[in-house]
Amino acid sequence: MNDNLRVSVAYIAGSIINKKRFSSLIDHTQNKTYQMSGSFDQGNIDVQYHGEGSKIVGLMSGCDISFFHSMENVTISLKLSGTDFKGHDSGSDKDFTGSVNGKSVKIYDLGEYKNFFYALAD
Repeated sequence: MNDNLRVSVAYIAGSIINKKRFSSLIDHTQNKTYQMSGSFDQGNIDVQYHGEGSKIVGLMSGCDISFFHSMENVTISLKLSGTDFKGHDSGSDKDFTGSVNGKSVKIYDLGEYKNFFYALAD
């Protein structure tokens, strides 16, 4: 999974699990901050990357989430289980797992066999 998709997964999973909208996400691996905003109302996902022009749209049904990343032209599926999640990236055809601990998000990418760390910010 590429960096843009991991950032999207971290932002969406972190926002939904925390039941809160955040204004940015810090990628500790790249030492980069992404300005983002999201709406997660009535089962709809609508996220915007400010400055990059990328948009993410999707649906939630219970613990099942699916979204489309416009810039990458890839669909991601997620399943939440408490503060943990697992999912699949249709672009790389690889799975990933992750967890949310407050504003910290960890993703283990099974395509790269590596952990990635993020922080959500108000």
